[in-house]
Amino acid sequence: MTERPAARATPAIRAPAIVGPAVLVVATFVATIFPASPARAYDPATTHAGLTERAVLASELHRTLARRLSRPLGLFEPVALRRADLDSGEARTLGGRLDALDPAGGYRPGPDGVAPALAWIVAGTVIAETPAERGQNLFFDPVRGNGLAQAGGLFQVGYGLRMLFDAGGMRGAATGTNFNLTGRPSTEWLLAPDNDVGLPVFYDQLEAAVAGELPGPRGTALARALLALGGTLAVLEDAGDPAHVRNDFRRAYLGAGGSSPFDRGSPFERYVADTFGRTGVPAAGAPVSRPTVMAYITAADRQGLADRTQRRFFSDGTLPEDGIVDRDTTGADVMRDARESLPYALPALPRLDLRGLGDKRYLYANAALDRSDGAPMGRRRLLAYLRVPGRVRFFLDGGVYVDTARTLLPEIGAYGAGLIDHLFRAEIRLDVTADAVAVSIAGARGDVQKGEVRLYAEDADGRRRAFGTAVPGTSPTSLTIPAGTRRIAAVLRGQDEAGELVAVAEQPVR
Repeated sequence: MTERPAARATPAIRAPAIVGPAVLVVATFVATIFPASPARAYDPATTHAGLTERAVLASELHRTLARRLSRPLGLFEPVALRRADLDSGEARTLGGRLDALDPAGGYRPGPDGVAPALAWIVAGTVIAETPAERGQNLFFDPVRGNGLAQAGGLFQVGYGLRMLFDAGGMRGAATGTNFNLTGRPSTEWLLAPDNDVGLPVFYDQLEAAVAGELPGPRGTALARALLALGGTLAVLEDAGDPAHVRNDFRRAYLGAGGSSPFDRGSPFERYVADTFGRTGVPAAGAPVSRPTVMAYITAADRQGLADRTQRRFFSDGTLPEDGIVDRDTTGADVMRDARESLPYALPALPRLDLRGLGDKRYLYANAALDRSDGAPMGRRRLLAYLRVPGRVRFFLDGGVYVDTARTLLPEIGAYGAGLIDHLFRAEIRLDVTADAVAVSIAGARGDVQKGEVRLYAEDADGRRRAFGTAVPGTSPTSLTIPAGTRRIAAVLRGQDEAGELVAVAEQPVR
């Protein structure tokens, strides 16, 4: 059944064109109470890093690197990124973000630009969230199809003033770089040309890691591809964050919850970071198979991670409104009002128990919605509620966070592992004999279109030159290997029924 926003969903309020003195006074107060804060997500250095590690380890990537790219140590193979191989602008911006990584995390490259393959992927996930303003493009509402959209109203005026008075605010206002409570959908950002750790960069750099002429630039391209793989996983992981798929920034990130008015953020994300850190993130579930890259986030079958997260979990700003209870109010009245106040049709609210004042109770999720690999999860607390004089309060607490994390984190890892395997689904098989190589394709979804396998011969100095092509879908092609070849490399850039693909292979010539 198609999910629709509840009838009482409140539209965004437009900021007034003219702001009077009284409004400015109130707005300045709002700006002081709600300090400027970039759009955040799961903590990059702990939760995101841990989720990415779990996803990578649950995938086939270790084997893929070892077998297809002749990297015998797989995920632990040292890979060097040489900044001299990058253009000056990229070397400055990307290098600065890499240099800012905490050395204690284990994923910052060394002074020589070398790090294990796994570290490059994790680093890509972390820098996908830096600078912090990038977080505004990591929201996606699968019901409405938009990204973060909470601009407008008095709150927006106050927030804008605070941004203006903050350090760098004048410059941001002049250049239009300040966060204004809106952003591109994460599905768009994943493919955006200005996302330097997005999916197009992954495809381009993976191709260059094999097709490049010289070994140094090929190593740099592989490091860039792994960084972009991490950035791609970061977008997917935020689709498993309730606030990010329910258009909830104001309440989740700017509401009370810290130890002071200037310590604000999502209470659920703080709970996850504090409880699991990086190494304690639960293991990923079995890799999930989906028909396309985008279907891992959202699809018509409503089984994308964003779809599943949105319809099963509440966030701070999408809870039912407090219910009014008086002498003539019935439980049915409270339930009706609570349901009508929801901005989304799901999760649905089960029956309330209004007996007894001051007794905290929980509403539990429909176990069928939490099925994973055909097996239902345990009983999950959906939200808490409390009967107090005159009203019923709905809220999220530690018990809800425990069950939410226990359910969501392994699922995010399972989707991440599946996405990695999806991106590396096609395999070029090179059958090398004394003076010839036979080429075939395996693992593609249906027929490969719009592409051909390009083959390269590598000499004793590591230099590669193209020497032939093979057409996918035909019988294995046999090509003569040029004299002096030490290694054969092959790359396919094309398309199959699952979308764009880049397949790579390397094989020593004995």
